[in-house]
Amino acid sequence: MAGGQDRLSELPNDLLRRVLHFAPLKEAASTTALSRRWRAPLWLSSGAVNLETGVHNYYYYDGDRHDDSARFFSTRDAFVSAAAGALDAATVPVTTLTLRLDSDLNESADVPVWSCRRDKDKVVSRYTGLVGVVLSHPATRRVEELRLVARDWNEHHIFGNTGSERLYTVTLHSLPFKTTLRVLELANCKGLLLCRREAAAPRLSSIRLSHCDQDLCSLQRVIDAAPALLAVRLESVNIDATEQDEATTHRRLRCPAATILVLNSCTCMIDKPGYYYKETVDVDDVDIVAPRLRSFMYKGPFRSLSFSPLPPELEQVDLDLSGHGNYGNKDTDNDIVVTFWQFARSFTSAKEMRLRVNHLEDIAVLNEARRVELLPTFRRLHRLEVQGVNLTKGKTPAVTILNLLRCCPVLSALRINLTPEHHHDASNKNVEPDTRIPQKEIQIAALAPCHFFQCLQSSLRRVGLQFQLEKSNCLGVKLIKFFAENDMALEEMYIDGGEEKFYEQMNPKIDKWNSKRRKSGATSFVILHLKR
Repeated sequence: MAGGQDRLSELPNDLLRRVLHFAPLKEAASTTALSRRWRAPLWLSSGAVNLETGVHNYYYYDGDRHDDSARFFSTRDAFVSAAAGALDAATVPVTTLTLRLDSDLNESADVPVWSCRRDKDKVVSRYTGLVGVVLSHPATRRVEELRLVARDWNEHHIFGNTGSERLYTVTLHSLPFKTTLRVLELANCKGLLLCRREAAAPRLSSIRLSHCDQDLCSLQRVIDAAPALLAVRLESVNIDATEQDEATTHRRLRCPAATILVLNSCTCMIDKPGYYYKETVDVDDVDIVAPRLRSFMYKGPFRSLSFSPLPPELEQVDLDLSGHGNYGNKDTDNDIVVTFWQFARSFTSAKEMRLRVNHLEDIAVLNEARRVELLPTFRRLHRLEVQGVNLTKGKTPAVTILNLLRCCPVLSALRINLTPEHHHDASNKNVEPDTRIPQKEIQIAALAPCHFFQCLQSSLRRVGLQFQLEKSNCLGVKLIKFFAENDMALEEMYIDGGEEKFYEQMNPKIDKWNSKRRKSGATSFVILHLKR
């Protein structure tokens, strides 16, 4: 509102309904008190109901135990009444339903563990019944989008980090709107369950699990029951891959219709019988079947992942391996190098790739025989962004960059972000220089003729370099010189050396470089400032 004029009320009803579509129930209903324009409850025709509830104070207060049953049932009855009222009053079919379940637990370390467990079991049982009442309401039978957000119990140190702390499991076959459901998002829940193999979710196109505990077999049954499932997003999910009568640590995930797959900070574990107790171990390798995949995002450790068959129309790949690796130790674990490049072979059809590693030398292939064996060819890759620390004092990080250039024959745009060493774990500051291979061999690799890299001959037109200028001969400066002298197709070079107008300091050298380039038949190029 400006100058006494109510601009919000001047908006058309369709736009206002869209705004109210995302508002919590209480706030949406309160809009009827804003003005005469709002007295007609537009929120009832938004097609969305967003509900929130909470149960508070489950533990000790001044040493006395309080019975919370009356308080809970009072809160529950009020919530169910409000939910039923909102669903009954809707003037159009409810297509979006959001439930936020919150519990304000006392975080006192003096609470006995047995008491916490008893209270936790009570909360889970009560919330399960509460959610079931709402989801079974007749007005939900045409819901297309369901979002269920529970409080993250792991925020409270009195509970452990186990799947039993999650509040709610969604049983897909029991949902009255499973045939209309398109979008399903769960946060801080026990995950998805599908017991009836004949149950189907024909319109389900997107699943997102965040901070959930999920059984792999149940997840696979849900995916199999959703033939139109285009997007599978798993974020910070603890996956239980234990299978009866399955002794190996190899697992498979089938997503036959998926075009988007996100695996962000997930764990995949198996319970194996031990002498006294069960032993939890990591899954050794995962085979993913996603032939229609177009976008893949992975964040986590170096892991043996493979695609079978390779997705032929992959557009975007985002690999974040930062925070994992050998942390600059001079005795590089060769398994990491092999694991990474075998993983990279799954993306030979990608057009764009972002790669973040902890240290660039973690994935360097240092000799020609190993390069022939390990390095794939990204035959369609046009855009590549690489980020990592130049930790060692040798030239192994430069070898990593040369390895990637060798893999990309049609690369047209390259961006390299060299993260300063001091941005990482202080425990690494005493790392010894990399002396694994002779200086001469690396120098020859760095000065290899441009015809050794096909993209430098004909396709690499744009290069971006971001680094912190610490010395005049740092890797960032050397890369400027390398591309200026060897990239025959270069047209634009974007530079950010951490100092204002650093790129302007390179201008006196441009004429000299371009003069030499014209004599060899290469294009001329300009240097511009790289925007972060």
